[in-house]
Amino acid sequence: MKTTNQPQPGTADLLLFADLIQGQARRLENLATWRNVLQRNFNAQAAGEHLGMAVLLREIQALRFAGTETDVGFFIVCQMAERHAETIFDTDQELNELSAKIRAIEKREGLSEFDEFIPDHPKTPADWKASNVESNRRYQEVEKINDDRVVGWLRRHGETVMADLYLNDRAAFDRRREAGRLLVFGPLPDKNTDTMRGDTGLTQVVKGQRE
Repeated sequence: MKTTNQPQPGTADLLLFADLIQGQARRLENLATWRNVLQRNFNAQAAGEHLGMAVLLREIQALRFAGTETDVGFFIVCQMAERHAETIFDTDQELNELSAKIRAIEKREGLSEFDEFIPDHPKTPADWKASNVESNRRYQEVEKINDDRVVGWLRRHGETVMADLYLNDRAAFDRRREAGRLLVFGPLPDKNTDTMRGDTGLTQVVKGQRE
């Protein structure tokens, strides 16, 4: 029996490949059916039917194939992917355990719920510092998982171009996302002004910033 020294693909590689195949299949399906999708959605809206998120996604994709590409549509699809992905921050066991450990130390030292220690302050407890370092390390790992989940969701739903942009040019992705967010929600308030006096103008996109 002939053997090979070439490395075999692991589970992660196979899942990635499956996402790519599924995404391309969904994209081809959307290309073939976008006219029917738009007509069905128009009829449903005219009849007063409620359109769910899955239907909204298909409509945004159909409009793209019809030549109506908008920043608002980009932002809505982006939020769908983010909401799917960011649950990892609430469900990651290690991150939750470290957060609980940090909070227990703060309560032990008499800090209120809304206070925390300064990491490099000489009077900050050593066990809090150690736990905080571990928590920051795990948070960065979970951020990477979050990014992988965003890309995976986009690919599985046929958003291969968005997924590639997210991976290869995050600054351009963030600019496009912010342009859509501005159209939906308007500019963020300036931190240096009184928020009660209204908006102050466009906000700057910062890589990794979340509303």
